[in-house]
Amino acid sequence: LVLYYGDELGMTDVNIPPDLLRDKMRAEAGAKESRDRARTPMRWDSSPSGGFSGDEVQPWLPYGDHARGSVAEMQAEPSSILNLCRDLLALRRREFAGQLASYEQRPAPPGVWVYRTGGLTVAANLSDEPATLDGPPGAVLLTTCEGALGGLVLQPWAGVIARSA
Repeated sequence: LVLYYGDELGMTDVNIPPDLLRDKMRAEAGAKESRDRARTPMRWDSSPSGGFSGDEVQPWLPYGDHARGSVAEMQAEPSSILNLCRDLLALRRREFAGQLASYEQRPAPPGVWVYRTGGLTVAANLSDEPATLDGPPGAVLLTTCEGALGGLVLQPWAGVIARSA
């Protein structure tokens, strides 16, 4: 699990007007894309400045989508992406205690990624359609959402981590 700044909140890249770009390395290297799109201020709370700075302060890059939610809002919502990330990290600590584990890709229907790592099976449906898994995944430890797995059917855009059967 690798998280880049803002992934734990579901932050998306922000279109930055050319006159507000601050990525000097990009300009000096002649790169066409700016890294600034992924470096906008994180929203810590629901205030106008998002708790990033004082409300009267203009940040060095514009804020992103206010509707996505702040850290404070997501901490209070059990099913938020922030809490899912925390649950995933806690599961990794419990199961692997900082050790590396094997990786074995398993057969899966189109649009589904299934693999085993250590004593766990991970299944992710990366499609718009429900997908039927080949067999029972074992005792479910974590899902991305309520109802992600119904029997052997993994719902669209859902994932599940289970003890390997």
